[in-house]
Order: sequence, then structure tokens, then C-alpha cells
Amino acid sequence: MSTRQELVEAALRLASTSGFGALSVRGVAREAGVGATTLRHYFPSQADLHLAVTTELVTSLLHDLDIEDDTGDPAGRLYDCLEQFLPDPAREISLRGSWFDLYCTALAPNAPAALRNVLRAAHEASATAVRRWLSALVAQGHLAEEDVEDQAAHVLAMINGLHLCAVIEPERYDLPREKRLLRWYTRRLLSG
Repeated sequence: MSTRQELVEAALRLASTSGFGALSVRGVAREAGVGATTLRHYFPSQADLHLAVTTELVTSLLHDLDIEDDTGDPAGRLYDCLEQFLPDPAREISLRGSWFDLYCTALAPNAPAALRNVLRAAHEASATAVRRWLSALVAQGHLAEEDVEDQAAHVLAMINGLHLCAVIEPERYDLPREKRLLRWYTRRLLSG
């Protein structure tokens, strides 16, 4: 019998090769070499499967880097963490199977509702990472505890705006400009 983690890994392989639209119970069961009943044992609904896969993907892509190292500039450390949300310049903007591909696919005109649920789960996993990074800055005295929730919402709005620009006009997407905006934003966030 497959473990929950093995099933999540099979789902990630499937998303990597076929895109997030392929994340169905039958598709993942086939990729894992198990029956749908086995998959349903660990993931009673497709939403449960999507949540687990998305959380694993976001967790594997977003690292804490040096956010805990208070010897460096706090705005620079936060920028380094947030920069992980931007497309990797060494790859295509919509790398198949990446979290950025999820945004592109889930916001497409005919996107299935299930993909919007995946995007919602990715947003929540991302929010958890951002709150963790901001809480590290609170512990170091760079941000007030009562500001974490509002600042996390602001950070995610900024990231979502950058994603939207790339989705709407990928041919005009200017990664260096996006990085400058993100750097400016993190400095402003911690200066006031």
C-alpha cells in the first residue's frame, strides 16, 4: 500500500509532466499505480488531494533562507524570501508544473473550478510562509506583532499584482523591474 507522501509525490510528478489540470483522483491513482479507493483512503475528496499537493509544492518552493539571521539587513532578508515568488529567470515564465503555472492555468477563462481551489490552497500556503517570515522579523524587533496579519495581506496583494502582470502580458513581463518594485516595497514595509 502506498503512503500518503508517495501519493502526493505521484501527484506532483503528474502536475510536472501534464500540468495542474491533470490532478484528478483517477489521474493521480494511475500515476501512483494504485486504485482510486486507496487514494480516497488518504484524500476523501479531490479538494483534499489538491490541498495536500499544493501545500507540498509551495512548501518545497518557498524556503526561509536567511530570514532568521539578524546580522543582515531585515529588508534585504525579507526581499530574498519574497523574491522566491517571482519566476526564475533561468527558466520560462510559465514553467509547467511550477506554482507560477498554477496561477496562469487557474486564471484562464475556462479554468475548472478545481484549479481555483488549488490556487486558493496555494495562496493559503503562501500566506503561512509570509506570516512565518514576518514573525521572524517581529521576534527580532523589526516589526510590531499586531502588524503581521495586515502586512501579510499587503505582501500577498503585491505578489498577486506582480503575477497578474505576468499572466496578462507575458511578452512584456520585465523581471528586473518586478524585482526593483519588490525591493522598494520591502524597504517601505520595514521603514515605517
